[in-house]
Amino acid sequence: MVAGAAAEASKPKSSSPRWDEVGQIFAYAAALAQRATKIDWHQLVLNVTHHHSQATPRDRELAEATRILHRTTACALNWLLCERGFDAPGSVFDKRQTHWTTLVDVDAVTLRTIYDDVNCVAAGWVTHPLDVPLGHHLGFDLWKAGGIAVPKPENDFFSKKLPNELELRLTPPIALVRQFDGDIDAMIAGLTELRDVRLATLAKARCGPVRGVKKMRALHPWDEPDTAVEVRVHSGRNFASHPDLWERCMEDMYGHRHAHAERIARWKAGDRTSAFPAGTLRGYTFLGMPLDVPEHGAILGAPHPSREEVEAELAEKRAQRAKMEAARRERMRVRETRRERARELAEHEDLERTLEDEARRVRVIDVEPPKKPVLKPNVEGTSEPKIIVRRGLDDAHVTKAEGQRVIVLRTRDAEAGKRSKRRRRGGRGANDPPA
Repeated sequence: MVAGAAAEASKPKSSSPRWDEVGQIFAYAAALAQRATKIDWHQLVLNVTHHHSQATPRDRELAEATRILHRTTACALNWLLCERGFDAPGSVFDKRQTHWTTLVDVDAVTLRTIYDDVNCVAAGWVTHPLDVPLGHHLGFDLWKAGGIAVPKPENDFFSKKLPNELELRLTPPIALVRQFDGDIDAMIAGLTELRDVRLATLAKARCGPVRGVKKMRALHPWDEPDTAVEVRVHSGRNFASHPDLWERCMEDMYGHRHAHAERIARWKAGDRTSAFPAGTLRGYTFLGMPLDVPEHGAILGAPHPSREEVEAELAEKRAQRAKMEAARRERMRVRETRRERARELAEHEDLERTLEDEARRVRVIDVEPPKKPVLKPNVEGTSEPKIIVRRGLDDAHVTKAEGQRVIVLRTRDAEAGKRSKRRRRGGRGANDPPA
């Protein structure tokens, strides 16, 4: 982006004095792109001649989102320059194509986030990223708020049908969400600490004072030289990852380039039906090229999980952890109950033993314990006389004599016994009931 557009057009004219006019145009364009494509913006940093933006596409809308962002920003800045009496440059991005880099893992995401955040400081513009005008730096400080409301700039390029205010949602990258288990406060604290370390390093390496916002605004739109033409014999890497994943990512990158070159040759020859390799976003967006499914185990061409999928995954993990925590607490409660019961039993036993010991030490005065009767053995060797009395059933009871043993023998009358026996021996059927 030509620096003059950011320099001259930065004079405050918007209804909101907090917003810088160029930053407001850039933020409103990003909100329009998000409304049209549902892309998840993570960070937007405008640095005079270019911008660093970080996003996660839901499907294949990355090319369309960047097209809306760049076209809206360029058209609004060209109209603004003409209104201020300057010649419009036409292409404010020096006719360079958009460069995308795939951030594979959490290390790459973290490093890139810090690099983009302090990019304006490394360029010598300001001493801290938050010193730039509002709209030029939309970073991770806005994650907790969920985004920012952007008023529509007072620019005739924007249609009157557009809303007067758009919400620009800024959410954390998926890799950081998984790393910190969705804790936004922990993410911001960790990134702030890394940013402070990086700012201290840049301050030590700085030779003189920074340029400042006033000097940048006083710069003439056409005094900033164009960006040097980048001549590359071999294309560089289009991904950033941990060194352990480089080999696999390099295979994906070279395989995609080889397949894409062959498919382009057939496209020029008239083949419009064969599928292009996965990841051909510009051809799919602008030319309607069919895309093939990514290969099994591919990293660069694999689709990105959506924010809702990651949030559902984290919610399930939280529910499992809550269930495990509840089970752990129940086990601790039962264990503590058992320990308390054992402690009470031990205290009771100790109290009983103490009482028994105290009872043994008590001395009873003037009270003799009861004595058991002593049995005297029969030393004479003579047996005691026994009285044997025979009596019948109808006789009177025999009274026990003093010092004598009485044995009573009960007898039955013999005649009575015979009569009873005859009666039982009666004829057959004697016991039958009467007819």
